[in-house]
Amino acid sequence: MLRCVTESGYRETTIADIVRVAQMSRRTFYQEFADKQDCFFALLRETNRFMISEIAASVDGEASPEEQVRQAVTAYVATSERYPGLMLSWIRELPALGGAAARVKNEAMQDWIDLFVGLTSTPTLAAAGVKPMSPQRAVFLWGGVRELTASAVESGSPLTEIIEPATAACLALMGPGAD
Repeated sequence: MLRCVTESGYRETTIADIVRVAQMSRRTFYQEFADKQDCFFALLRETNRFMISEIAASVDGEASPEEQVRQAVTAYVATSERYPGLMLSWIRELPALGGAAARVKNEAMQDWIDLFVGLTSTPTLAAAGVKPMSPQRAVFLWGGVRELTASAVESGSPLTEIIEPATAACLALMGPGAD
């Protein structure tokens, strides 16, 4: 599924494509997944866990606030660059898949909120006057970062171009007056 979605997007991917690339039978596929959508959701859930783990591991909690944010954003970009087609599919195609997709999106959103709140709840950041990020600000931030990602992928721009604007936005949302 990862290779197929990365190369062609979710809509264009067929079960036949998935089983061909995976070198498995349809029967084996259906033993694991109810359908193509179920397989896609499993891929997104696994990708989300991986990305969050990579980002959390890349941040030095003793570094300055600016450096911590840059580390987190750079790790996000590095993980996203591995499979930009998957990122675009996640951002653009998932929302069109209805109620089950909304559950996947909401689960992922909660995981990202937890990451942002956790990353901004350190003694180093508290000493610098940074309050833990509110869930509302985390949603706002995540929506902006995802849109920057989708826009870069759609335009063929390197994802590294979003590091500075995303870092600046994160810092602004963590700055004075942030709740």
